Parts: sequence; structure tokens; C-alpha cells
Amino acid sequence: MQCVLYQRFFSVNLLSTRFLTLLMCFFISSTSFSDEGFPGRKQFPQIQTISIEKLYEKIVDDKVIVVDVRSEYEFQTLKILNAINIPVSQKSFPVKLKELRDSSPKEIVFYCNGRACYKSYKAGIKALNYNVKNCVSYDAGVFEWALAHSDQAVLLGQSPINKESIISKDDFKLRLLAPKDFEQNSLGDDNSLIYDIRDREQRRGSSGIFMFRDKNVELDNTKKLRRIIQKAIDNDSTVYFYDQKGKQVRWLQYTLEAQGLENYYFMKGGAGAYYKMLRKEQK
Repeated sequence: MQCVLYQRFFSVNLLSTRFLTLLMCFFISSTSFSDEGFPGRKQFPQIQTISIEKLYEKIVDDKVIVVDVRSEYEFQTLKILNAINIPVSQKSFPVKLKELRDSSPKEIVFYCNGRACYKSYKAGIKALNYNVKNCVSYDAGVFEWALAHSDQAVLLGQSPINKESIISKDDFKLRLLAPKDFEQNSLGDDNSLIYDIRDREQRRGSSGIFMFRDKNVELDNTKKLRRIIQKAIDNDSTVYFYDQKGKQVRWLQYTLEAQGLENYYFMKGGAGAYYKMLRKEQK
């Protein structure tokens, strides 16, 4: 009798152990799956995130305030409908965030460019540091949003947007030139135009990287930028643009395409990659 009871007790506990093990494995695999493709979640585990569909539901129900934490130019190019722009890079970000929280108890949702962009997480960190509560990160980014919910997106002032107007990564890469190729192609063409689109802080008083062959135009100066593009079209010139890290030019491409410029290229990795190339050559 005691032997039978022991066997039953052992069997029940064995089944319970197996059940708990399976349950733990399911939980771990589910968590890993939900974080798959989001490298920033491991680096910023303290930041709560929201899925694209959950965000859509809350926007429709008017339960959230959506905050674009990218630059103004990126915001003006492509954004979530009715989002407000508070660049996380600005010193005034914490102050503006507190003012926003004081104006409404709604959940605040930060977003940026996509899964490899960490600005929404950094905005969440600042919210925690300044005790601004009820904030989450929509970390799938504006590109995935625009493709999934074109009726709730704005591209160059137009909404709803045409999904085919979203420039793919492959189409962007076709316009990229390695620093050496950029240098040789741009300087080897007398009819080419070279523009440094970095802002003053990024240039730090320098005149550009090609000894006065290039000129500067900041992205926020839209009137000047349009004149440059039109001049290039009229003169059938090829225009070469570079920024600091090779990221801002992706947003510039929308303006170039919208205005009809066909001959243009960007420097892969921007000025930072060019200076890195020069250092290697000097060794």
C-alpha cells in the first residue's frame, strides 16, 4: 500500500514538474518571440513598449498622445497622423514633456524611425528620469506604421498616403556611393553640384570636406533647397549630397523625388565615413 501511494505521489509530482517546465519554456519562447527583431528592447528593458495594432486601437479611441521624437525635418517628411513633434535631442525636451503631461492624463507614446532607431527608448529613459509617468515606446517605427495604416500617416503633407510612395531600402541603397567613389565621381564632373546638408553644430565652423568645392544647405531651409533642386533639373546637373552619418539623406530623398530630380547620389556613412577613410589612407 505504501509503495502504491509513493508511486502515485511521485507520478503526480513528476507531471507537475513537467507541466511547470513546459509552462516556463512557453513563457520564455513567447517573450523571446515578442522581442525578436527589436534589439533595443534588450538594451532598454525598463522601457514599456506598445504594438502597432494596439497603438492603432488607442489612436482610434483617442486614448493616447503620440509624440514624434525625431528631428523636425524627418517629422515634416513622414509622420503618424496628428502626432506632435518634440525632438529628444533638444535640451528643452524634459520641460516640454512635463508641460504635455500637465495638459493631459492620456498615455504618451514615443516613436522614431524604426527597430534600429533608439530615440523612442531614449525618450522613455528621459521620461523616467524626470518622473513623467504613463509613457511607452512604439518601437516598430514610422515606416512600418505607414505601410500598415496609410490612412493614419502623413507623407509630405498628404494623408492618406500611397504606400507605393514609401521609398524602399533597396531604392535608397541604389543612390549610395562609398566615400571614395563619391569623391571621385563628384569632383570628376565639372557639371556636378556638391552639397553638405549638415547643420552648424555638426560642421563646427568648417567649410565642408572638399575644399570649398561643396556648398552648404541645411534641410530646414526648404526654399533654398527647392531652388537648388530646380537649378540642377534645369541644368541637367548631377547633385551629390552628404550629411554627418548617412541617415538624414534618406529623408531628403523624398523631397528630391517629389520635385522630380533624377540625377542625385548620397555618400554612404556621411562625413564621418569620409574622415574615417582618410585616416586609414594616412596610416
